[in-house]
Formats: sequence, structure tokens, C-alpha cells
Amino acid sequence: MSKKFAEIISLIFDPLVVLMPVPFFLVFEKTNNLARSLAWSGISTFFIFLYFILIVIGIRFGIFSDMDLSRREQRPIAFLVGIFLTISYLIILFLFHSPGILQIGTFALILGVIVIGIANRFTKVSWHLAVLSAFLTSIVLIEGWMFLGGFILLPLLAWARIKTKNHTLLQTVLGSVMGILTTVIVYVIVKYIVG
Repeated sequence: MSKKFAEIISLIFDPLVVLMPVPFFLVFEKTNNLARSLAWSGISTFFIFLYFILIVIGIRFGIFSDMDLSRREQRPIAFLVGIFLTISYLIILFLFHSPGILQIGTFALILGVIVIGIANRFTKVSWHLAVLSAFLTSIVLIEGWMFLGGFILLPLLAWARIKTKNHTLLQTVLGSVMGILTTVIVYVIVKYIVG
């Protein structure tokens, strides 16, 4: 029963699921415009869905073993696909004059993929924890300290990823730390150096 619960938690906090509300949150926070937020969220969701479809096709053709990309040697291909789609998305953001916060968020995502891609040469860092911790850190930095309680989700997700035998404790901690640090670094650069 607890393994099934862990699988459900892993699915709910899958990086692709967690990423879906981020564009809406960022655009609405900056513009307070519901229509614009929904439009950019729709475009963003298209790219997230496209990545999902490409992974499913990769599983079908034996390029990937599963949705979790459990085999570390398969991850570089998925990272390259993710980087290509993210850069394509970034080009659309620039061409159609998206709110700057979306461009910053996309640069942060690219930086996170590169950092975790490098770390994955040594161990299988948890993307689930990296994405969730980055999202939670963004909320705290943008909305304030009263949202710190959201971090209680990190141990729950870490437990789920360990229980499903996808990661070790170290790999979940590394994912969390990398997600938090990448977000804080981008925030500091944008707020205090660029801005």
C-alpha cells in the first residue's frame, strides 16, 4: 500500500506536472492579466506536452526504458531533447515579446538542466526534487516567507522517490539543493546585478 502511495506522490509531483502552472504563476504575478497569463501558459504547456510525447515515443522505440529515465545512460538524450525544446521555446518568447519573467524562468531552467546534467555524470540526481524545490523557492522569493511551509513537500517527495527505488537519499538531497541554489542564484543575478 505504501509503495502505491509513493507512486501517486511521484506522479503528482512529476517535473512535467509541476512545471505546468509555473508560466501562469509568473506571468500573472507580473502582469495581473488573466488572458495573457492563460495564453502564455497554453504555449508553455504545448512545449511541456511535446517533451512528454517525445519521451513516450522514445520508450516505444526502446530509446528510453521508462518515464523516469531510470537508466542514467539514457538521460543525456532526454536532456538534449529538453534543451532543444527549451531553446525553441525561448526563441518564441523573444519573438512574441513575452513578459521578461518568463524569459528569466526559462534561462533558470536551462541553467538547472546544465548543472544537473553535469552532476548526473556522477550520480542520478532527482529531477523530481530539483524541479519541486526550484518551484517552491520561486514562490517564497516572489510571494514572501509565509510560503515556506510548502517546503514540507520535499521530504514527502524524497520519501516517495526512495520508496519507489528511483533514488537514494543522497540523490534526493542533491536534487533539492540544486533546485534551491539554481533558483536563488538566478534570482540574485536578476534582482541585484542585472536589474
